[in-house]
Amino acid sequence: MELNGLLRRLLWPDTVPASAEDRARALAVLAGQGGSGLAEDERRSRSAAVDEAVTRNDLYLTLEGLGAGVPPWGVTTALRVASVVWIVMTAVQIVVWLAIGVGTGGLDVPWWLYSSVGGAGVVAALWWVNESYHRVPGRGRTGAIA
Repeated sequence: MELNGLLRRLLWPDTVPASAEDRARALAVLAGQGGSGLAEDERRSRSAAVDEAVTRNDLYLTLEGLGAGVPPWGVTTALRVASVVWIVMTAVQIVVWLAIGVGTGGLDVPWWLYSSVGGAGVVAALWWVNESYHRVPGRGRTGAIA
């Protein structure tokens, strides 16, 4: 995965292009318990909207009101905030580390790795939670995080 794709998935997960798997999972939500309360014409129109979806946000809008298959806004927001904080924190620490190295005439142990690896773990956990809503068809909101 290229860096642009990685940043896009971390900072703007809603703008990720909808894959065939994402569409299949959304159709599974509509066919399953998530869409059981829908009228037949509304189910057909939502299914057509799933087929025409370009991004994951389009799929979110299609599944709106069903309470399944869409990550809570808190998970997506937490992923964005944690990613930005982690990227900025790591960049600042690397600049400071390099400045100390230039000022003292030699690079010290890369002490910035400790917080960067820890921050990467937090971001990875939030990314996994956000992506889990796309891996499991019909997963409803639990309210545990958001």
